[in-house]
Amino acid sequence: MRIEHRDVLLDLRAVLASVSGKNVFKYLIKTLDVAELPEVGLTGELLIERVGSLRAGNSIFKLLSEANVEVAAALLAKVEKEKQDVLYAEIQEG
Repeated sequence: MRIEHRDVLLDLRAVLASVSGKNVFKYLIKTLDVAELPEVGLTGELLIERVGSLRAGNSIFKLLSEANVEVAAALLAKVEKEKQDVLYAEIQEG
């Protein structure tokens, strides 16, 4: 099991060395809402579904961080900056 995990990390490092690999994982970070919390007021099935989605994103980010902490951090930072840029632009328009 450890050897398989090590091999996956090595393969993931190789993927993250490419622009295409970074783009794929940036997309996953964005769409799976890595580093987000469930919205306030969610209950029942909606909360369970939302937490499940967030857990998937968290797992992917942990694996990315294990493979290459610098790239994982940079991708998450880019996604967060883009979110803030959108919010700032909306405020400026409103």
